[in-house]
Amino acid sequence: MNLALATASITCALCGSAQTSPLAFNDGLHVVRCAVCSLVFVNPQPTEAAIESYYSAKDLAAQESWSSYFQHTPAQIADLWNERFAGVARWTNGRAPRLLDIGCGWGDFLHVARCGGWPVSGFEFSESVAQVAREKYGLSVRVGSLEDMGYPPRSFDLITMWHVLEHLREPRAALAHIETLLAPGGLLVLEVPNLNFLPRKSYRYPMSRTLHLYHFSPATLAALVERAGFRVLACCPGHTGHLYPSRAKVLVKKSLNALTRVAHRLFGVNFGDSIRLYARSKESAA
Repeated sequence: MNLALATASITCALCGSAQTSPLAFNDGLHVVRCAVCSLVFVNPQPTEAAIESYYSAKDLAAQESWSSYFQHTPAQIADLWNERFAGVARWTNGRAPRLLDIGCGWGDFLHVARCGGWPVSGFEFSESVAQVAREKYGLSVRVGSLEDMGYPPRSFDLITMWHVLEHLREPRAALAHIETLLAPGGLLVLEVPNLNFLPRKSYRYPMSRTLHLYHFSPATLAALVERAGFRVLACCPGHTGHLYPSRAKVLVKKSLNALTRVAHRLFGVNFGDSIRLYARSKESAA
């Protein structure tokens, strides 16, 4: 699959360097590694106009890389979002935080959180995807760009981003803007694919088919979040569910997840398929 998008050269979002070394060529996009800080990203990168055109496609929700989500069983999908909700809830001290889910997709996490008694808001980049969330769950979902979300500063206690940051052209600037939306000491929870996942290290993994512009390791992700003004609390293995039709694949995935958690607890390494990071905003408003 060749995305055939207009592109422009960029500098590293983490350290600003223009020095890179090539790693791969995927879906018509070049993947490089920063020679200074080791951040891996697409360069040249699709332009803002190209990305807006990509996400505004009316048939986006029907494209294979998006619609395949609905091929999983309701029980599998519920297990995924219930696990994520339980993981986040452990950091809320039993309170019902004002939640904003950025890149809320089909609305499943917002639905679970609302059923848990949390006041929820959703933001999505694609109108066609947001419409599914509205029709399926009756959610209020805004659509647009991060800069034009229109939420007042410090209006949320919790902001989540499930596999969203890797799609953004300027992740550090996006995180800095998101920090302004959190109440003092508010919680940011994000999850991204893990560059250190063993199959992914071959660079044959289709990293760009859903427009992944950045490929984070635990170290580069934590550094980026800290430089955007947050205090990182934990950076650990994530959980992408067991969304497979084959029972054998489900068993393998569950075993790999368990092994990943043990390795992280004993040795502090994360070779699982994703990274989950928890961070606090500044303790006092500027």
